[in-house]
Amino acid sequence: MKKTFLLFAVLFVVAGLRAQTMDLSGLWRFQFDPMGFGMTPGSELYLSRLGGSIALPGSTDQAGLGVRNEASYVDRLSRRFEYCGMAWYQREVVIPSSWSGKDIVLTLERCHWATTVYVDGEQAGADERLSVPNRFSLTSLMTPGVHTLTICVDNRLKYPMDQWAHGTTEYTQTNWNGIVGRIELEARPAFNIKQMRIDPDVDNRKIHVRLHLGAGKEAAKGELALQVTGKDGKPVNSVTVPVELPAGGSEISHDVELGKNVRLWDEFDPALYRLTAVLKSELGADTCSSVFGMRKVEQGKHHIRINGHNVHLRGVLDCAVFPITGYPSTSTSDWARIMSAVKSYGMNHVRFHSWCPPRAAFEAADSLGLYLQVELPMWIKDVGRYPQRRDFFEKEMYAILDEYGNHPSFILYCNGNENEGDFAVLEDLVKKGQAYDNRRLYSASTARTHVASDQFYVSHVTDKGWITVYEGKPSTDWDRSKESDIDVPVIAHETGQRCMYPDFREIEKYTGVLEPRNFAVFRERLTRNGMLEQAHDFFRATGAHTVLQYKEVNEALMRTSNSGGFQLLGLSDFPGQGSAFVGILDAFWESKGLVTPEKYRESCGPVVILARLPKRIFSPSETLAARMDVYQFGPTDIRRGNIEWWLADEDGKRIESGRLSHGNIARGGVDSVGVVRVSLDKISQTGKYTLHASLGDVHNEWDIWVYPDNRPVALPENGEQFGAGSGASECRWATTWEQARKLLAQGERVLLVPDVKKVKGRKTHFASHFWNPIMFNWDPMIVGTLISNEHPAFRDFPTSYYADWQWWDILNNARAVDLTDMRTLTPVIQSVDTYEENRKLGIAFEAKVGTGSLFVLNLDIAKELEKRPASCQLLRSVMNYVTSSDFQPQTTLGAYELDALFDMTKDNKSENKGGAAVEQLLNR
Repeated sequence: MKKTFLLFAVLFVVAGLRAQTMDLSGLWRFQFDPMGFGMTPGSELYLSRLGGSIALPGSTDQAGLGVRNEASYVDRLSRRFEYCGMAWYQREVVIPSSWSGKDIVLTLERCHWATTVYVDGEQAGADERLSVPNRFSLTSLMTPGVHTLTICVDNRLKYPMDQWAHGTTEYTQTNWNGIVGRIELEARPAFNIKQMRIDPDVDNRKIHVRLHLGAGKEAAKGELALQVTGKDGKPVNSVTVPVELPAGGSEISHDVELGKNVRLWDEFDPALYRLTAVLKSELGADTCSSVFGMRKVEQGKHHIRINGHNVHLRGVLDCAVFPITGYPSTSTSDWARIMSAVKSYGMNHVRFHSWCPPRAAFEAADSLGLYLQVELPMWIKDVGRYPQRRDFFEKEMYAILDEYGNHPSFILYCNGNENEGDFAVLEDLVKKGQAYDNRRLYSASTARTHVASDQFYVSHVTDKGWITVYEGKPSTDWDRSKESDIDVPVIAHETGQRCMYPDFREIEKYTGVLEPRNFAVFRERLTRNGMLEQAHDFFRATGAHTVLQYKEVNEALMRTSNSGGFQLLGLSDFPGQGSAFVGILDAFWESKGLVTPEKYRESCGPVVILARLPKRIFSPSETLAARMDVYQFGPTDIRRGNIEWWLADEDGKRIESGRLSHGNIARGGVDSVGVVRVSLDKISQTGKYTLHASLGDVHNEWDIWVYPDNRPVALPENGEQFGAGSGASECRWATTWEQARKLLAQGERVLLVPDVKKVKGRKTHFASHFWNPIMFNWDPMIVGTLISNEHPAFRDFPTSYYADWQWWDILNNARAVDLTDMRTLTPVIQSVDTYEENRKLGIAFEAKVGTGSLFVLNLDIAKELEKRPASCQLLRSVMNYVTSSDFQPQTTLGAYELDALFDMTKDNKSENKGGAAVEQLLNR
């Protein structure tokens, strides 16, 4: 009964407190101050009545104010309006008489950037927060009556900052000017709770509460009531204690027992509680409440541990991409949608890359059970150079810890991204953070340098080698165990980064302050090159290829038993830094239709079956042997049972099946459960087959290819006839364009397989381009492969419309020629050029040339062809096609058009930028 009465009293006080809050959203007067004269004597805008108007919360971009931007940037989205400088916001407020003697605070949830506040022309305060709300005490200035509140927001860079840091960059959230989120005045008793910190003590099932109290004019006695309720509002426990309230303010602490049945917070059971504190004194009652979760974060040997259990972080990056507003959302519903999308794809972790989100993001993550890594807006190459900047970052760190420290989802803090310079400065920040707030783990910087105080390390590489996986391999029998074996949990930094072709249908979604003029430029270039009708096919083929690559990237690190996790870049697109279409979701965190969450979770979730395949291509005389592992980071141990497995063809017909028995599989690791062995001698049909495995409701699968005819391909001599007999049509084999030209002039059917070193073309690669071609201008400058899979040339080489794993050897040993000027020609195997250039690139194509028929296959067959079964099978299939009656090209070309593709005088080697690529990636 006592608990019920106290809860009623708490709720009554909370209701009273809400009545003491004044919402300032609405129409404000406004004026730009691009020259910054508004604070100079004689031009004081804070003494003037401003003439314009603007709606707040919001930005100048949203109001359509600023310089109209006519530029079409290809390296980012384009703002419709731009402004950088001081901007002034003003309105009247009426302070009620009931607020007399109260402590009055102005809260501006998020400003960008430096903010100065005036009341009736008198400066009340200034601040420069990027990560937390700005709060200003207006007690002495806001007496009952009418007052003019004027706020100057200056979005010029206060300190030298790198152009990429997501807290300030123009490339994602934009360098906006405005005030968003909560804009309110709050009146509270002089003895009020300014800050409440909650430290969960999981081992002893209690919380330690620390309250920082405001100051009254004289010392007083009071009473503090602490009430813990569950998410359903039911009371858990409450305590009431007398307190001494000194005039100068104070800090008090108290423990609240929660009992042995308290639920712990983690990704599987994100149990939340609310602590409400009521401070009563003769000056009135003040209330403060905060949500918290009972969780304990520890540094394990190789893993971060939550509540005593190993956690493997399956993470994504959030880089402050908000195409509609150009600034971070402060809406819990928006963040719940984003976080739900992340969780639906099997992820349990979000890294906020070089920025810190608003409170709503933490609330959504708390409710859904996601682990957050939060960072300062720091991505700089000269750490330690500017003392004032260093002080700003330190204050910002403390502010982040104070503002968001109670949120259970906030488990990791890092100073920022890929910093360089004086790492002693970064380590000093880490040590200060650890001493100030031990409720989470700390790291100096992602990538670059590992310092002694790191409690985890996010990097591409350790001193033992590369841990980040950018692309998979046909074999799945490898991992990053050796490279991950260091002294702290290591998390693979920015994995994946495989670029795909944009989906131009997304253009219509950009209805806000940012326009996708980069999309429009790319589409115009594609149109100019005569391939607009292929745009959606390019997107589908390259998108499917990226999904395939990410499955292998994720699984490689999940096979790594001592990996602390990975941070995929990305689940969603990144529209800046050159337009990086690397996500299976678009920039709005919405599906592109490439893969369902259910399918994606088969290879990325708490429990995943993993197969270690030595290769992907087999012959019927071989036995498929795959070691089966179980990635087990689920909520409980898995009891002994069986893994069901089967090998099926493309129609789902089972070739072979069986089961592997396993013992108990403990949570928090990767266990081997046995080897699947399948004799392939029952297979007589060339094609793709799929190994399936299921453990309860968990399923995964891996494609393999079986080529029954594994004999070496007999290669004719240059100009020699092949295919005669058995009803086949004769065809001539050519290895030089010179020879092919002569044969075509004689009306022959010709298969040209030239020396790729003497082809004017681009070397291809199985993996699509890294990140994006504008920022990283290196080989292969190709984002995927579009295959005319219904073409009869593939009758003996069944394939999808995109490059799957049987294309690995082929694409790594081929060259694509530029066919852009041949408008009527569509390649049979088409390399999809980068969207920056949009050239028509062909690995294989056919045409009628004079009275002859030509098929060109730009595949290197000189390099140990007998050891390359996929290349052999493709070549065999093409040779069968060109000697069949189906070989009747529909496009006509002149021999002169083909002359330019082949230069027999020298090797045409692509510039090898691979080494430079790695150096640039590491900023060396």
